[in-house]
Amino acid sequence: MTAPQTEADTSVGFGLAEMAYLLHLQPTTGSRASASWLRLSEESENQDLISAGLSSLIARGLATVNGSEVGFDRRVDVAVYTLANALRWTQLDLLLDAEGGDSVLHAESDRTTLILQPRTMMSWFVLPQDPNISAEAAEAFIVRDHLAQNPEGGVRIRSGLHRSPRQLLIRKDNHGWVHAVALDDVVGADTSVQSYEDLTAALAAFRADAGATDGN
Repeated sequence: MTAPQTEADTSVGFGLAEMAYLLHLQPTTGSRASASWLRLSEESENQDLISAGLSSLIARGLATVNGSEVGFDRRVDVAVYTLANALRWTQLDLLLDAEGGDSVLHAESDRTTLILQPRTMMSWFVLPQDPNISAEAAEAFIVRDHLAQNPEGGVRIRSGLHRSPRQLLIRKDNHGWVHAVALDDVVGADTSVQSYEDLTAALAAFRADAGATDGN
């Protein structure tokens, strides 16, 4: 699912202040949508937090300052570009039960795609997605892996540039997976799929529908 380089070469973690700084760098429609998905809209406008974020990146060797120019480690450049030029965000809530779980965010621009996993204290672990794999295939891999490890759990997915009440709900059954589209609290009819390819196709169809109705 991830790029062929080693994890140490491609992945990077960002703290709250660092992420606020990255979101603030380019005031675009994409960066505002990214801030909303990351729930950092207010933080990305907080000047004290933004300054602390730059200082932290410099201290970690991820940014350098030469006069008025700031240079970044390549991993930071990729993150900045993706956040500022985001065309789609997908949130996968990996549910263990009715009350607990984890989440993964999938950010896509015209050139780059990142997988973001939240960590403690509003920090994020960021990993590029392998460009040779489609976005829906990468998401299907995450769904399949989570439900294989947690067969009593489920997955809830939202997708689009902006948040929408439209969701895709997926759970495991004896022969594969069952999925249904929900709008607010109204859940549609169940559909069963048995192969990984069919699961990927279901995700592709949901993403297409979510893109067509984006803007909510």
